[in-house]
Amino acid sequence: MERPNVQRRDWIMVKTAPDSEAVECQVYNIHDDGTLFVGYFQHSFKTTKLRVDWNGEFWQVVVKP
Repeated sequence: MERPNVQRRDWIMVKTAPDSEAVECQVYNIHDDGTLFVGYFQHSFKTTKLRVDWNGEFWQVVVKP
């Protein structure tokens, strides 16, 4: 599947693995390498921030080395 065109402030669905549940995240920044910096509300009071990349099927969390 083709990489969706997203912009800052768009909402996207993010997964950690193909069989995991998706979380709705807002795009905060788009990096030159194509990865996105996104955030979502965890338990309605804490903002969690992630870096995600398009893996060909869905937006997936980039694991830090």
